[in-house]
Amino acid sequence: MDYRKINSHIILLLIVAIAGLAIAMVGRLIVLEKGFDIGTANLTFVIILGVCLIVYLVILAALAHVIVPWIMKKLPNKKKVIPIITDNNVSNEEKRIQKSSIEDIRKDAEKRHIEKQNAEIDLFIEYTHLTMAPYVTDDELSRLDSYIEYYARKESLPDNLTPIKPKTLKNPDMFHFGWNMVHYFGYDKQDVVPWLKQIFLQLRDLEDSTIKGKLYDGQTRKYIIPNIDDIPKYLAEQNK
Repeated sequence: MDYRKINSHIILLLIVAIAGLAIAMVGRLIVLEKGFDIGTANLTFVIILGVCLIVYLVILAALAHVIVPWIMKKLPNKKKVIPIITDNNVSNEEKRIQKSSIEDIRKDAEKRHIEKQNAEIDLFIEYTHLTMAPYVTDDELSRLDSYIEYYARKESLPDNLTPIKPKTLKNPDMFHFGWNMVHYFGYDKQDVVPWLKQIFLQLRDLEDSTIKGKLYDGQTRKYIIPNIDDIPKYLAEQNK
């Protein structure tokens, strides 16, 4: 038997029952000593036991419904007050520190973004030099680097830019170069068409739809500049 499961109310009831029985027994003995018969003594025992039970119930009800609630009302109310942080209870110094912390986080995030973007641009320019250098002049290659950087940073090209005219390369080669660039930077493929028409002189008279439909070619390997899905992997293979 697990004595831990005995309820405190049961223990109290047992104590009261034992006390009531003891009082009833004493009353019965007193009645017998006075010369009354056993029946009267037993009746006295029952009456005393019943009175003890009624008294116990009355006391229990009074405690539960009157005395305990009255005591609880008299006790001090110690509710925990949770402080609410508002502009009124935050000092100017704390506000300055919070603002400074947020600014530092924002600047750090911007710095990491710029560093990542610069690394991506540098890698594609490395690919550009490997691919385009044999077919353009040094000046054209330098300008092409800057035009690529404009595109990568989503900045508008200069209105007075001088277009580039590669030697030997055919129109599909430049289409593929444009596709490689926009695919590498993860931009919308169609948005590269205006850029190609501004940068390469021989593409300026072509319809946008013509360029758009030929950015990617299934027979790409037959051209000088093929479509490349993975520029970093391509560079790693070329540098072996």
